[in-house]
Amino acid sequence: MKEMGSTGLFIFRFIKLSSYSLFIFLPLCGWSQIELPLLFSDHLVLQRELPIPVWGTATSDALVEVRINQNKINTKADYFGNWKATLPSMKAGGPYELIIESEGEIVRFIDIYIGEVWLCSGQSNMEWALKDCAKGAQEISNANNPLIRFFHLKKKHNMYTAPFTEDQLVSFTKGDFFYRPKWEICTPESAAAFSGVGYFFGKTLYDSLKVPIGLIQNAVGGSPAQSWISKAALASHPQLHNLGNPPSGKTWLDSKIIHPWLAVRAKQNWVNWAKKDGTALPGHPFAPAYLFDFAIKPLAPYAIRGAIWYQGESNATHPESYPAMMEMMLQDWRAIWEQGDFPFYFVQLPKIGNRSRWAEFREAQQQGLSIENTGMVVAIDGGHPTDVHPREKAVIGNRLCHLALANTYGKNIPAESPMLATFNWLEVENKLELWFDQIYDGLAIKNGKLAKGFYLQGYLNQGNMEAIIPPEKIDIQKNKITLYYPVGFLPVKVKYAWAPAPENNIINSAGLPLAPFKIELEGNN
Repeated sequence: MKEMGSTGLFIFRFIKLSSYSLFIFLPLCGWSQIELPLLFSDHLVLQRELPIPVWGTATSDALVEVRINQNKINTKADYFGNWKATLPSMKAGGPYELIIESEGEIVRFIDIYIGEVWLCSGQSNMEWALKDCAKGAQEISNANNPLIRFFHLKKKHNMYTAPFTEDQLVSFTKGDFFYRPKWEICTPESAAAFSGVGYFFGKTLYDSLKVPIGLIQNAVGGSPAQSWISKAALASHPQLHNLGNPPSGKTWLDSKIIHPWLAVRAKQNWVNWAKKDGTALPGHPFAPAYLFDFAIKPLAPYAIRGAIWYQGESNATHPESYPAMMEMMLQDWRAIWEQGDFPFYFVQLPKIGNRSRWAEFREAQQQGLSIENTGMVVAIDGGHPTDVHPREKAVIGNRLCHLALANTYGKNIPAESPMLATFNWLEVENKLELWFDQIYDGLAIKNGKLAKGFYLQGYLNQGNMEAIIPPEKIDIQKNKITLYYPVGFLPVKVKYAWAPAPENNIINSAGLPLAPFKIELEGNN
């Protein structure tokens, strides 16, 4: 709220902050000078135990004072009126007031808490609303927690086949793609529209830490990873160069590494675009760098603990390029936040029966674990045969939260799925020995006595027939699985859960599913 001593009719003032445009309502008879990004509103949550950046605009060269509780910082606006103050870190607590004062004008935000702030990003499975989740209605009825807060960037138009209007084409090209957000307290109404995965993540986090939780949702259904990466980063990478800097006469629609559906959908949305020779394509949230520019940059450097990410469906036709995208995206995000390698936890895609390259894509996602301070939820025990939007979001949100509790907050809880560590091929004994990490008290078979999901690819009849066969016998002993195969079979590959919708049932003692894997044997020459 602004303390200006007068009221009147409202007009717009156009301000540019953090690379995107904000419309600010101001009284006609008292022109406001202090402006802040929309991230700063009543009910906001600030990140505990990290420096707290606050930024905005004021009169050119004006002195600006920022204070919360007993902390106060003085700074000065530059020639263009931009200023930034960094308050010292604080412990969890509240409610407080955040006050910004300059040249007799005061901006005051009330009901402020210090706690844990997480970004909830990705495409439609992260965007998927709590109200549409399994048992969502039951969860919504109990969603009253004043210490959980939501900052929800809601898009102004769905990403289905409906065309953008002429006004939307102009507006979206300028980056005005989201409704004006503000921080909201968790109530049945606000929770219903919020990300189901994000909600369950935040609820479980609150139940464990008992501190205020702030969740920022900026997910956009259908969005590919390249839309979350800067053009400079895309152009700098040899695999992604044509996305950030297309060849002469080409656009991102012509790239050979985008999902064909992206171009189809963009053209459907652009039916009302009157193309003129030499004009650039309209803005679109599927375009390279679009969401980096308009859904990521405007949030930084607002202090966060980390990010959770559920995305990949719109990149799964080209798994070979996804590791590079993950690398460049995290490099971009961590650079603009200036918080070092903040935690980043992501979801490996679950089962679906009609996507031919999802097995390879899951492998590409797992390569993201080579990036510092990342973790992966294995979801191969869930999914739907034909629906890309499985409704069971609680298990995903809870698994993401357990990764955070174990790896970010140091809780002694089992949070990792078992993964292949090493193997040994005993050819003369017709068997393969596999060892696994993250087993906790040991590996087990879920729901039955017969292990499912293992297949051996190789040759029969002295090498004149290629075959894929299940092992003759599977022996499970704590962290080791031994696969036996018949005499006369020559294995060249070992696969587990290596299909779009595999039958698989190996878990660790925490009930977490064994991650899919493929082993290429070196041969017996």
